[in-house]
Amino acid sequence: MERADQYRRKFIQGILGAAAAHQLTLPAFAQSGPRIRMEWQQFKKTTQYKSFVNAIAAMRKNTNASSPGSLQYWANVHLYYCPHGSPYFVSWHRGYLYYFEQQLRIASGDPTLNLPYWDYYSYSTMPAEFTDSSSGNPLYVPRTGSNVYNALTMWPFASDVYNFQRGTTNSFEVRIETAPHNPVHDLIGGIMSTMQSPLDPIFYLHHGNIDRLTHAWALPDGKGIPDSANPYSPTNSDPYWAGNNTYASNLTMARYLTLIPIWLGYDYANDNVPTALPPMAVTAQATGFTLPAGLRLPSPQRPQLKPFDRTPGRTVSATRRSLGGVTRLAFNETSFSTKLSFSKTDASELDMLVIRRRAGKPREDQRTAASAKLVIDVPALTDAGRFGGYFYALYVNMPPVLDSHAAHDRSFLGTLGAFQIASASHHGPARLEFDLAELLVKQDLADLSEISLSCVRVDGDSPPRGQVIGVREVRIELSYEAEPVPAPRLMGRPGFYG
Repeated sequence: MERADQYRRKFIQGILGAAAAHQLTLPAFAQSGPRIRMEWQQFKKTTQYKSFVNAIAAMRKNTNASSPGSLQYWANVHLYYCPHGSPYFVSWHRGYLYYFEQQLRIASGDPTLNLPYWDYYSYSTMPAEFTDSSSGNPLYVPRTGSNVYNALTMWPFASDVYNFQRGTTNSFEVRIETAPHNPVHDLIGGIMSTMQSPLDPIFYLHHGNIDRLTHAWALPDGKGIPDSANPYSPTNSDPYWAGNNTYASNLTMARYLTLIPIWLGYDYANDNVPTALPPMAVTAQATGFTLPAGLRLPSPQRPQLKPFDRTPGRTVSATRRSLGGVTRLAFNETSFSTKLSFSKTDASELDMLVIRRRAGKPREDQRTAASAKLVIDVPALTDAGRFGGYFYALYVNMPPVLDSHAAHDRSFLGTLGAFQIASASHHGPARLEFDLAELLVKQDLADLSEISLSCVRVDGDSPPRGQVIGVREVRIELSYEAEPVPAPRLMGRPGFYG
């Protein structure tokens, strides 16, 4: 596989021209090559380690939330502007880390300082420097857990994942956010399970790794990422890259600059995707079933059915209709399954949507459903559940025994935990949506009058007990809002990525 250092030279002249045209501050590598972000185990052996610790200490000590020199400033940027479960999750965070990295250099007084990353696919236990509770350690904050092995999965890196952005089949951006990103937040817990998570220094190493994994997945040719804003002609790009990411009223970044780390002047010491899960750490639970695709579940067996009150089909909005669902769900340490039943007419409409999606055909008119969503409406955390230490792996029509990568891929819907709920509720009542049509296409069922949802509890080091989440309703919705038809899978597309 072609590494970034094998093609970075051809970008430099183009970036110089693009920077001049857009009055950008040129990254340092324009003269001497990109800065290299290192994995923590190597990083801590360098002189940059002391600079990083000093910078975090200074930024924690600064209590002025309006000052970029405080951690609270960057936590607020994340709180008010971060897109979770929506387009540009990867793009926004890439720019966020870039600007935070500049502040680290200012706070430390070390212009050579680069942000490190934590490769939990090699070291699933949090670095000891972050768990040392000795007085005065600026890297330590109270957390629920430090081992994230149970959050790891090879699912984003499956061979059929070619497309990138939301609204496409097998979207990498959706997958990398669903797992491992969200479950890592969940299992670490504490402040990491909230939208104030940047107050925990491990946040930046976690997102550094998500950024690295995204870049590694895209190498060497960008796969299905929309065509970039070519720095030789930055206006001739896919509309996906139009506009800016916003971080504060006076802090933005042109989206096209976030396509490739090198365009922002940095690269990673390791540009390879993981090929296997790490060895199980001794602090991990002694029991549990590890899927070939990852996620260590307590059992490969489908959880038993749990009865809930049913809700009928109804109009939800001008463009949404519920086919039916269940209400007043309580989540605790016990995994469970439940069934959602629909009328024959609604099942037929859902089936027609799946047939169209399988064929890649657009809907006929505005009265034809464009997509199907599993909606978790108004999930709320209890006091026991709000600081994480757990999450739920969600499966649709889970087989009796989940014993293979194929079985997982045909039924895995997503994850639900404290962080997902916090990120969906900080601007009002939470509402989580998961695309259902893609799974139903894979399952190719003859009868869609009933769909089962299995919620499998996955624990970290110190999971809470008792009820952790309450949900007003889980339902299946048909949406009549226009959505893009997923593009066909084209292997080896030439692009400007590499």
